Amino acid sequence: MAGDFALRFEEQFVQPLAEETPGSAIIIVDQGEVVLQKVYGVRSEKDPSPITSETLFRIASLSKTFASAAATLLVEADLVQWQTPLIDSLQNLKFKRSDYGEEINLHHLMSQSTGLMPHAFTNLIEDNMSFRRIVDRLDKVDFICEPGECYGYQNVVFSLVGDLVLAKTKMDYETYVTKRLFKPLKMSRASFGLDAFINDNNHAKPHIWTGTKWAPVRSTRHYYRVAPAAGINASISDMRQWLMAQLGHEPQVFEDDMLDLMHRGAIKTTRQQAHYRKRKNLGDIYYGLGWRIFDYAGQAGFVHHGGYVRGMRSEMVFNRALQTGMVFLTNSEPSSVNDLVFDFVEMHHDTMSDATSPGGQGTLTSVGR
Repeated sequence: MAGDFALRFEEQFVQPLAEETPGSAIIIVDQGEVVLQKVYGVRSEKDPSPITSETLFRIASLSKTFASAAATLLVEADLVQWQTPLIDSLQNLKFKRSDYGEEINLHHLMSQSTGLMPHAFTNLIEDNMSFRRIVDRLDKVDFICEPGECYGYQNVVFSLVGDLVLAKTKMDYETYVTKRLFKPLKMSRASFGLDAFINDNNHAKPHIWTGTKWAPVRSTRHYYRVAPAAGINASISDMRQWLMAQLGHEPQVFEDDMLDLMHRGAIKTTRQQAHYRKRKNLGDIYYGLGWRIFDYAGQAGFVHHGGYVRGMRSEMVFNRALQTGMVFLTNSEPSSVNDLVFDFVEMHHDTMSDATSPGGQGTLTSVGR
């Protein structure tokens, strides 16, 4: 049943997408088991070495899910509390409204609910300004609500979790994540930063559409400057490990209560704020801790995040109660990838409905964790 679902999904949605991209890779888990792991295409249109399961991609904003995990580990180690004001540990932080600034805590950072203007200073990341210089300008950013009262997606402010990790562990953020997440989860190819990416002999080059073809472009350092928000490189084999961990199969790293916290909706968002297209079965949408959370066809607990940097896209979605999930990586920017998450969720829902209906093939059971 699970394998049939994955093969049908690949044939109907993934193969057409793969055929229109230079290279891509996918992992699908269903009923707690890996049912498909496959790679397609080439690393570069100018150097047609094939994509492999170990080829590095930039996962861009999917990096935020690792920051959420790092923050959760800090709290579990009793090094910080979710509700402790950030300025207690980062005394040099200054905000335009000091009363609101004194309220901002780790939970606000990870749930994108600091109250600051959405995408504050993302333009300065694009201008290649250093993270430290941008942080020094946060006292120029307006608040649109009190912390915890509204959703506002951030890259710069979100990445202050890296400063907090350093303050509490005396390790830089990259070292902490490598030691506490990459290594115990056997994510042996995962890394941080531009140098680790371009100096690796097996990495996928980003591509943009010229109007007639996909053309490789230079990888830039811009978003690597905000490592918690967008700094990770990973292969599909690494993301297999990350997906299984989020589904509860690595309890030595994530106990159930930690996953429950990260995967619980923290602040409500709109479909437009989540950049979701209309789907009739799409229910409530939230941002959790480094993840987007939504209901679909009455089923709660779908967890998702995507990533984009110039020439690269990534998508990850899963449901722990159903023990199903998918990660898709590509070294290009196909518009059809915008639908892939909900194509996956919808086909899985339809498959389960068919299997449990009279005359179907039986009753599916999920491995609850």
